[in-house]
Amino acid sequence: MQPMRRRQRGFPLLCLSTALLAAAALLPGAAVAEGVTPSEARRLRDEVKDMFYHAFDGYMKYAFPLDELRPLSCQGEDSLGGYALTLIDSLDTLALLGDKEKFGAAVEWVGKNVRFDINKTVSVFETNIRILGGLLSAHLIASDYATGLRIQSYDDQLLHLAADLAQRLLPAFDTPTGIPFGSINLKYGVDENESKITSTAGGGTLTLEFGILSRLTNNTVFERVTKNSVRGIWSRRSKLNLVGAHINVFTGEWTQKDAGIGTSIDSFYEYLLKAYLLFGDEEYLYIFQEAYKAAMHYLHHDPWYVEVNMNSGATVWPLFNSLQAFWPGLQVLAGDVDPAIRTHDAFFSVWKKYGFTPEGFNLATLAVQNGQRSYPLRPELIESTYWLFKATRDYRYIDVGRDILASLQYGARCPCGYCHISDVETHKQDDHMESFFLAETVKYLWLLFDLAAGPDNIVENGPYKYIFSTEGHLLPVTREIALVDEHCSYFGAFCNGSANRGYGTSASSTKHKKPNYTQLDDIQTPSGHYSASNMFATSSYIKGVCPGLTHAQKLGISYSDEEGNVIEQTSESHEHHGEPAVASSVQAQSSNIILISHPVASQPDEALRRWSGSGDHADIVVTADSDSISHDNTDGSLGVNTEELTEDTGRSSKQSEDEDIAQNLKSNEDIS
Repeated sequence: MQPMRRRQRGFPLLCLSTALLAAAALLPGAAVAEGVTPSEARRLRDEVKDMFYHAFDGYMKYAFPLDELRPLSCQGEDSLGGYALTLIDSLDTLALLGDKEKFGAAVEWVGKNVRFDINKTVSVFETNIRILGGLLSAHLIASDYATGLRIQSYDDQLLHLAADLAQRLLPAFDTPTGIPFGSINLKYGVDENESKITSTAGGGTLTLEFGILSRLTNNTVFERVTKNSVRGIWSRRSKLNLVGAHINVFTGEWTQKDAGIGTSIDSFYEYLLKAYLLFGDEEYLYIFQEAYKAAMHYLHHDPWYVEVNMNSGATVWPLFNSLQAFWPGLQVLAGDVDPAIRTHDAFFSVWKKYGFTPEGFNLATLAVQNGQRSYPLRPELIESTYWLFKATRDYRYIDVGRDILASLQYGARCPCGYCHISDVETHKQDDHMESFFLAETVKYLWLLFDLAAGPDNIVENGPYKYIFSTEGHLLPVTREIALVDEHCSYFGAFCNGSANRGYGTSASSTKHKKPNYTQLDDIQTPSGHYSASNMFATSSYIKGVCPGLTHAQKLGISYSDEEGNVIEQTSESHEHHGEPAVASSVQAQSSNIILISHPVASQPDEALRRWSGSGDHADIVVTADSDSISHDNTDGSLGVNTEELTEDTGRSSKQSEDEDIAQNLKSNEDIS
């Protein structure tokens, strides 16, 4: 049966390569930003602090103990579980600002009053990143004298709450694939009518919080189930090493095959790298490197990213969505700074055009995508701005922060807090303020200006290095959490052994085990058994190259057959690649940035050439009557099999209302 075709309305014949060049013209000039004096940076930092308290005090006065604030009407609403969501999500921001009094009072209230034995059906993903992450971060601060914020009367109440909550989430993982259901009732478990479809991000953004909980409680089940979920997703990747957006947790079938770095997938990539940085588990690093290399090859059209069919690599969705804006920050953590700079410039050009970033910006029409016109106070662009300033100390990023702050102050501030923007072109306000505004948006802005002023906070000057969760929660890299003497997540440090050692042999990977190396129980995955004896912990800090996993050590991670859902053997799946795994190299940085460089970083020139309009690029042509996609590929750089390009690619849930974007792209002559 042929997939239904949807004809575009009023969409002109357009070469996407030309469109992307036009989109690049939005980029701001490369003029060096004016220097910011420490006193000016302190003024901006204090303005952000006032912003936080305007919103936080509004929540406490008008909404608490409900979940979130309605800042226009000065009322509250329960949006997740009815357990003071915004307060829990804001705990470590209070600590970061040095507000010992309010932090202590909030921790005490949560410990005494919050309970999870309630008949509420909640999102596993949102509950994990907002509630579980908020509880764990606050616990690690409140229980540690070294942070300077130790609460004398605190007796692990938040840790006990976190363990209770995670136990209530565990039944969601009882699926044939190991990938959890998207929702669960905190009192009665998974409803018999619960949807079996979940997002890739929903199944792959649990490792940090659950892994920390395992280490703090000595209960390995939390870490095992989340790692099994990651394996369940990765084992079903396409032969291009791409993952789709939505998957059936019972059959393992991809129900939404659009691959991208934004909606429904974004934090899957993020938690692969951060789980390695936090725990030193090189399986996560190996998967991240494979996934990142594929993303940069198939999704990256410098400086933008598009969505493609996970099986063919065919472009199906030329759209910048606001969730993609986290990517430059992740690239900084991975050491791929140059493309991060260019992509951040592109994303910020959209902010400059509208004063905010819309949920969707069409790269073909260079206009806001219909149905995706809002800005719900998202933090991702600010997060990447902070990381790029931290890595480069280029003060143009302070100018970016100043512009973002001005937009929020003049466009989003309302009587009791800060409002969603329902339309970035009209700047109409909407009566809602997500908890992540206080957990992330304000936090990253404050950190940006504080760093420029001369940092004075636990992140930059505290006893530990911190990994930020996808909700912006502070997760310290401590020996208790890492469970190894030294591993490859401390910044600018050293790794024992030869500097040119890569993913070659297992011999070099086993000789450096420490006596306290922690071995996890064997875990069976849908594609076979994963041998715990093949796992190892990196023994010391990185400088140069640390060992990684060989293909033989990656048992349980194989391809799945699309037709028969038959799992191929790992050795067969890797014959497709025909190339050795890539070693990671880490550069020590004075600015305390984790840098894991990757060969992909050397490819931007090729990507630029592909879209430059020269004779050796792959043109993607959009027409009003298009129903298929083709690449005029004269240099073979994309390697697309055009026989596969008629496959129905589907659309992500947030994009289903939009009818002004081309459904598919049709083969045509080079008209650029």
